[in-house]
Amino acid sequence: MSTTPIRYDRTSILLHWATAALVVLLWLIAHWIDDFPRGTARITARSVHILLGVTLLAVVLARMAWRLRWGHRLPLANPGAAGYLAKTVHYALYGLLLAVPLLGIANVWIRGDSIFGLFTVPKFSLDQELRHTVEDLHETAANIVLIVAGLHALAALAHHYFKRDGVLKRMLPGGE
Repeated sequence: MSTTPIRYDRTSILLHWATAALVVLLWLIAHWIDDFPRGTARITARSVHILLGVTLLAVVLARMAWRLRWGHRLPLANPGAAGYLAKTVHYALYGLLLAVPLLGIANVWIRGDSIFGLFTVPKFSLDQELRHTVEDLHETAANIVLIVAGLHALAALAHHYFKRDGVLKRMLPGGE
């Protein structure tokens, strides 16, 4: 009788779906921030984005710590190269999920943002070229996260609907 679990544990599942929800929400907010009128409305929208970005960083760090220390370790869904490709994509997602909020934090420090009008993060640099570079890196990395996560979701759906191998069910809430 195998003692290898067939599903991820509840905490891993919760952190996975919290990460997914935050990524989508942050991406959507980022694309609407500049549509808000200048002043309180835009400061509030940007502040919410910043707060959720810091939350994403905390969730990703908690997820990594949980996975390393207590989370269920499941065998690769596919043998050989396909399994290692999936594992590589997971590690790339973790790296990107760390890079995006860290670039966002750098962006806040370089820009000197007001947080809900309660306090202002002081500007680290007056260099406009550096500001634009960090903003572009943050945006590009966020777009890459969305693309890679979308491919990850499509692969899970392909496992579910075409391979019918139960891979998607390993990360769905419920059961255990």
